[in-house]
Amino acid sequence: MPHIIVEYAKQRVNDTQVDVMLHTIHHSIVESSLYKPVMIKTRAYAFTKFTNTGGSEPYIHIQARIKATQDIDKKKKLSDSILKGLRVLNVPAAVITVEIIDMERESYGKYAPD
Repeated sequence: MPHIIVEYAKQRVNDTQVDVMLHTIHHSIVESSLYKPVMIKTRAYAFTKFTNTGGSEPYIHIQARIKATQDIDKKKKLSDSILKGLRVLNVPAAVITVEIIDMERESYGKYAPD
């Protein structure tokens, strides 16, 4: 935990840039001291169609799914750390957003095969 999901416009971000984004996000979260490196799971999904009210430039949206026990200050620190790390990359996007999503402990399941 956390699960980090990056959504990006396929036509504007190449595989190398995605790899760098994922690595940067992972490193930024580790630097925040909120989670141990082995706890952070990152993945990315490309989208091919989108609308953007402000124009035709694509955006990047990041979901950070965490267990619902964290207080608002920790959630803000997580969001800020992700954005801070990505600012220096000059990612081709009109805007980058981060959404912190609570996952309820009672319904969260996990299976780790031997």
